[in-house]
Amino acid sequence: MLVFIHINKTADSTVRYILRSSYGMRHCEAEPWRAAWDGPFTAADLHGLRRIYPRLASIAGHRLTGCVDLDGAGRDLRYFTFLRDPLKLTASRFQYHVEHRGMRDLVFEEWVQREWLRNPQTRQIGGTARVEDAIRTIENKGIFVGLTERFDESVLMLKCLRAPDLDIRYTPVNVAKSSRLAQELLADPRAREAIVAVNVADVALYEYAKTELYPAIVREYGGSLEAALSDLRAQGSGSFSRPLLRLHRKASTRPVVRALMG
Repeated sequence: MLVFIHINKTADSTVRYILRSSYGMRHCEAEPWRAAWDGPFTAADLHGLRRIYPRLASIAGHRLTGCVDLDGAGRDLRYFTFLRDPLKLTASRFQYHVEHRGMRDLVFEEWVQREWLRNPQTRQIGGTARVEDAIRTIENKGIFVGLTERFDESVLMLKCLRAPDLDIRYTPVNVAKSSRLAQELLADPRAREAIVAVNVADVALYEYAKTELYPAIVREYGGSLEAALSDLRAQGSGSFSRPLLRLHRKASTRPVVRALMG
């Protein structure tokens, strides 16, 4: 089963589109059964989910992390994630909050200091803000790490090396119509300095991914990426599904869901 460690603004919506298109009802957007933001997704959550989706082929979600062991659910789990240049990721998140959440008065210098913005990629993979913990988790679990900046190459190698049944024809999802605000931030030396200051671990993790992890994946792939990319770019799209979490969380329908789970 594929486990997508879903980090915001790393082409994550497009990856989820690919998973839904490939597996249909065998894919699930996984959240903790307790509540969507009540801690990470656990082996117990996966065990409950499999009672409803016995043929589960892939899961994705913001609460999936590399540091929580899901192996107790008794499955051959193949973890993967995508990393993005921390400067571009942070600038993209700021633009999203301003333009899509209506926070027009947001001041970047104040916003970037918020704790949840610090080293989000390192934290989601390793559970701490220490790059060493993220790298250890990647190595111990054999996590496939793609790069957002090399997305087509990454999904092509993911299919070849981890998921031969993956349908990697896709339509880009949730792509900003314009990156003007993000580009303005990245052109400002003070803004770049502020982003780096709060993402020291993420910068180190991304550098490690670029210089060591990704070249190792390319070597493992071994074929001609250019020829395979030409074929991929000539193709197209897919479909969906979602768990019964809302029904479980409603008092009126929870007994029905529990009965299904046994």
